Amino acid sequence: MTGSLTVADISTYLEHTGWRRRPDGWRGAAVWSHDAYDVLVPARDGMGDGDLRVHELVDVLATVEQREPAEIARDIGSPLADQHWYRTFAAGLPSGFTTLKAGLHAVHSVLAVVNSAARAVIDGPHFAFAGKESSAVERLVDRVQLGPTRSGSYVFTVRVPLGEEPELTRRVSLQLHDAAVAVRDAAAAGDLAAFDDTVTAGVSAELCEGLAGLAGVAGREPFELGFRWARGLPSDLPATAVGFGEGYGEVIAEAAGRLRKSDHTAEVTVTGAVESLHDEPARADRWRIRVRGEVAAAKGNRRVLWVRLPDQDAYHAAIAAHQAQQQVRARGVLSRTSQRAELIVPPNDFEVLG
Repeated sequence: MTGSLTVADISTYLEHTGWRRRPDGWRGAAVWSHDAYDVLVPARDGMGDGDLRVHELVDVLATVEQREPAEIARDIGSPLADQHWYRTFAAGLPSGFTTLKAGLHAVHSVLAVVNSAARAVIDGPHFAFAGKESSAVERLVDRVQLGPTRSGSYVFTVRVPLGEEPELTRRVSLQLHDAAVAVRDAAAAGDLAAFDDTVTAGVSAELCEGLAGLAGVAGREPFELGFRWARGLPSDLPATAVGFGEGYGEVIAEAAGRLRKSDHTAEVTVTGAVESLHDEPARADRWRIRVRGEVAAAKGNRRVLWVRLPDQDAYHAAIAAHQAQQQVRARGVLSRTSQRAELIVPPNDFEVLG
């Protein structure tokens, strides 16, 4: 695996993970330092001792990062792929093992989690999704790759190549991260009502069902979601993990049922960019837009909301804002339309900013 790694990919990986190139080299090789560690990077690809140097470098990185060399080599060779991991803790089993039934259950849960994040990105927030996913969602999910498992306790690795739609694909990973944080915080509060305010973060019944499935067949084991961002598309977020404690799975499973039958309404303000516009003349409530931005009092700032505008004047203002790339602000009541979360704006509560 290390023989296929290029000097350019190695160098960008070292820079991305906090290593610094020293001004002095050694016999033509570049010297990179991190704390008490130094590594040598060959001057160019194809040098006689290049494979040996790269093997030594990957072994040092494995020590520094406490990860397997093969996993690090895959990351170096994949500059345009986000990495996820899903860590489960099978009770009574040694590190690196899970039961066959629990493993199958976890893989199905990983698929459900990724699928629900993709649907939230494409279709906007929903309390629960109805019907089959769209072809756009299928294309995104089909891009995701299931990698080899690793120990500690039992870890499913997933690679998400950014492909020809890097910004859109990255939004799926960011959406999943934000939703996981919102679910963890709501579960930690121990109050199912706390989940009512997570829908704007992309939390749905399907996402909760998928996360609950990672808590083991009985739903009580701890679990963890991890994220490492492709260095070819920098992110403001560092590599991070979102941990769920023992018993959280049961709470999250109950929350899934609550979201499926929720009639919750809440006062919401969203500020952001108009992402798309939808005029359906056959409907009385014909004017809708999708706004990507920040929801007041919600954690994080990557939210997409369907907004139902009160009249044609507001819709024309939204068109102008979209064309001029201006921010808008909408205030109203977040309520359920079918399964979708939709912000219903009364007259005079939609404005174009500056």
